[in-house]
This record gives sequence, C-alpha cells and structure tokens, in this order.
Amino acid sequence: MPRPTQTYPIMSTSNSANLPSALIAAPSDRECLNDRLAEAASYAVLRRLMPVLRHDVAGSMQPVRMLMMVLERRVHAPEPDMQAITKNVVSVSALTKKATADCVSALEWIGSSQDSHVSLRSSVDEAIKLLAMELSANALVLINGISDETPTAPQSFLRTVFMGSLLAFCDQCAAGGSLKVTFEAATDSNRPHRLQLRLLPGDADKQPAFQGLVRKYRLMDWLDVEAMARPYGVAVTQGDDWLTLDLPKD
Repeated sequence: MPRPTQTYPIMSTSNSANLPSALIAAPSDRECLNDRLAEAASYAVLRRLMPVLRHDVAGSMQPVRMLMMVLERRVHAPEPDMQAITKNVVSVSALTKKATADCVSALEWIGSSQDSHVSLRSSVDEAIKLLAMELSANALVLINGISDETPTAPQSFLRTVFMGSLLAFCDQCAAGGSLKVTFEAATDSNRPHRLQLRLLPGDADKQPAFQGLVRKYRLMDWLDVEAMARPYGVAVTQGDDWLTLDLPKD
C-alpha cells in the first residue's frame, strides 16, 4: 500500500487562525460538532439512496397490484372459476410476503432495531445493485473482489461508512474507471480487519454520462467518510486513487 497522500482530521484547531471563529470550539463542543457532521453525512448517504429504495419497493408492489386486478375480474365474472381464483389467492399471498420483506428491508436503511453483522461479500453485491445508476453516471464499474462469505461487519457501518466511501469515489473521481473492493484479514489480534477500495484506470475515451450536470444534492467527500467512521473508532486512510477502511472489532 503506497503512503497516503492526504489525511483528513475532523475539525482540527491546529490552524485555528485560518478558521472561522464559529468553528474554534472547546473539546466538548468539537465532539458535539463531529457528531453532527457524522449525522449529516449519514443522512446525505440515505438521501442519495432513497430514490433507488423507493423504486425497489414500488417494483415489489407492482406484481401484487396486477394480480389483484386479475383476481377482481375473475371474482366478478358471471361464472367465477374457483380453481383459478384459488391459485390467484395463493400467488397474491406469496407476492405480498415478498413485497412486505422488501418494504421492511428498505425501512431498515432509515433505522434498524438491531445492528447485526452481515457478509461483506453480500454487502458489496448490494452496493453494486443500489449504486448502479450512480456508478454508470460517473463511468465507474464496481468490482467485488471478496470471494469468501465468512468476513462480516456491522450492517450500520457498511450502510453508512462503506456506502459513503463509494459515493465519495463517484463524486471525487472524475476520470471514471474500475473500483475494486477487497478484504484484508488482520495478521494478529492487535490489528483490525480492513476493506480496501482501489480505483483502476478505465477507458480513457469513456466520459461520465452526467459531466457538467447541475446536481440537486451535495457531493460526498472524504471528510464525510472520516466523520461517519469516527463513532466506530476506526481509521480511514486515503490516497489519490485508493482508500482503506479499518473494520470495527467485534
């Protein structure tokens, strides 16, 4: 791993002469401000993902609506086909269960009652699906380099810090390319496991689809990633085309 080219301390006052007076605060005030920055960054990630989550929920409900229309016509037919109606009812029940599960999954992005550990590999696959439009718009291809289902991390960490990191790459790397995610297991108990994100050069002729477009949301940057990682007590190391996330210890 090359030496980091940039570091991003949160609200450091080492150069306080160059900071607005409102940002020069006592340690307790800085801690409160850092908490607010982390909350704001997490909200920004959720705001970016909400259109996709809403679309997924609507897509899950569509088959239920269509089958209910068919069922209604059959029920009101002059001579109802009870066998066909029974099959439709069974199908509606199965589709409704799936739609309910999808709705619950979407709501868990807003707030989950439990912060369970989930597979890193599956989480990267989920990110590929949810960020398909974001990645395509920025001429990026997300590659899941994690082959083992065993490594896990807290779901809240992956849905904030990790997803925020991917969005930061989308917003800060204008040249496009392939973004590969890999897992580095700790060699001893004193070191944390790590996720590595590395940007590989892509087709020089392929430009971001929305280049020059005025966006209706604020861009994510590395300070946002730092702010979201701080409550988990983990380090974020970032260079020109790579980023390393230490994973929270169990």
